[in-house]
Amino acid sequence: MLYLIFTIVSIVLLVILLSMFIGWKLLHPGPKPITDNPSNYGLIYENISFKSRGNDLTLKGWYIPTTKNEKMTLVFGHGYLANREEHRAEALKLAKALVSDGYNIVMFDFRGWGESEGNMTTLGLYEKLDMQGAIDWVKGKNPNTRIGLIGFSMGAATSLLVAAEEDCVEIVVADSPFSDLNAYLNENLSYFTKLPKFPFNQIILKTIPLLSGVNINQVKPIDAIDKIHPRKVLFIHSNTDKTIFCRHSEILSKRYPDKFTYWKTQDVLHLRSHQAYPAEYQEKVLSFLNSVAVINENEKSNVQ
Repeated sequence: MLYLIFTIVSIVLLVILLSMFIGWKLLHPGPKPITDNPSNYGLIYENISFKSRGNDLTLKGWYIPTTKNEKMTLVFGHGYLANREEHRAEALKLAKALVSDGYNIVMFDFRGWGESEGNMTTLGLYEKLDMQGAIDWVKGKNPNTRIGLIGFSMGAATSLLVAAEEDCVEIVVADSPFSDLNAYLNENLSYFTKLPKFPFNQIILKTIPLLSGVNINQVKPIDAIDKIHPRKVLFIHSNTDKTIFCRHSEILSKRYPDKFTYWKTQDVLHLRSHQAYPAEYQEKVLSFLNSVAVINENEKSNVQ
């Protein structure tokens, strides 16, 4: 009998300790080194650093100015397990197309990734402050520039959270965001851990706040988008995305179909829509951005 009790207690403790370790690793995956740069794409750029808003963390990135008549400055936000390069989405190739059309680009590493300070990711909670710090840098660089956001996965969810708080953000492109971090992790955590949902998911989700102070219930783009409307958002998501199911973008885009647009791509992995459909992706993003930037420029010209 004592042996049975000891065995049960040992198994329970092992499950709890394993769950705690996985939760810790989820928030401390380790940095991803920078291996590319804009000059490899024929782009002129500047290495930049700035502070996360309200924080002493120093973040690193690139500023890529357009050589055309400036339309807007776009701040990119990368996804989890990535850095400013965001190779999965071929972000530098996208930046080249946008720069050629009159857009300045800021690409930076969220905390704990690439060359930025910090050793923990918070899956969008404090990354919001990082992107707001990038916006502060843009305003300091050029107070008169207009601002848009382009985010990928975690960076897409973060872009929605930031746009809800920053009236200066005129437009957002959100590639493969989640709508609710807690719900997303609960439904898909086992895809990453390869462990059964029960009992591991609930233990991991309960221990994350204890280990890090991160309240994942506060990372809910679905609750933020009311504050974005009537500004425009383009959602891009593949129908076969197993990392973040496309229904997240469907739910978000359906909230305000008058201003929110959803392009569902076909049969590609998470964040690979640009790789699979480069010309169409660039055309759709540019057309979407120009629907705001060009109209506003015309209105400005008419006033003058």
